[in-house]
Amino acid sequence: MKEYFLPPKIFNELLSYAKKEKLIELEKIINKHNNGTILVEPWEVEILLNVAKLWRLQAILKYPFWDSEHPKFDPAHEDLFMDEQKDKWGKIAMTFPT
Repeated sequence: MKEYFLPPKIFNELLSYAKKEKLIELEKIINKHNNGTILVEPWEVEILLNVAKLWRLQAILKYPFWDSEHPKFDPAHEDLFMDEQKDKWGKIAMTFPT
């Protein structure tokens, strides 16, 4: 078990998502946090990272022209994609080891 910290706002997003999608194990994991600090097992880290990956994929589908290397690059897509990364899945991906 290892201790990590995420802003409570991220845990609130995760909990809301877990309840909406009826992800019981994710809900149990999220409910273990205390004001942003959480003690988790490696398998629980994997679940949290899977949610971050899913949210990243959803952002790519919503904003397909976010990458400046894309022939149809759209700065508005880039801004929206980066906002989601900053506010949502990016913090999870940077907090937990892969």
